Amino acid sequence: MKIVLLAVGRLRNASVRELCDDYLARLQRYGLAEVLEVKAAEARTPIQAVAEESERLLAALLPRDRVIVLDERGTQAASPDLALILKAAEMQAVKRLVFVIGGAFGVNDAVRKRGRILSLSKLTMPHELCRVLVLEQLYRARTIQRGEPYHHA
Repeated sequence: MKIVLLAVGRLRNASVRELCDDYLARLQRYGLAEVLEVKAAEARTPIQAVAEESERLLAALLPRDRVIVLDERGTQAASPDLALILKAAEMQAVKRLVFVIGGAFGVNDAVRKRGRILSLSKLTMPHELCRVLVLEQLYRARTIQRGEPYHHA
């Protein structure tokens, strides 16, 4: 199974990019994983930006992808729960498990309807920081699956 982090925009902050690269490299030790970016909107209003970016996200998804949309409206899961989500996808022979991170104003209902909705936190955070958190949690989930000591719970 390939894990894909599909996100809007490029990482501008070099420190954030470095952290993402580190966690992606760690995650790739456990199997196929990649980050795909779609272009951020050039729209003038938040509503237009969400529509434009959501269209690009949907276009990047394959019909058979298992999709998890990261959105404040979603349910929260603990790290061991994420490990179980990965395991279930593997058991169901999912080819691509795609985690979607929208832009600064989120995603529209069409994207939300495409998959399961998870929330990283009730706190509001920059979408660039979400990438670091998702990649770290995916790495953590893989170590949990293998009983490695990275996760201390």
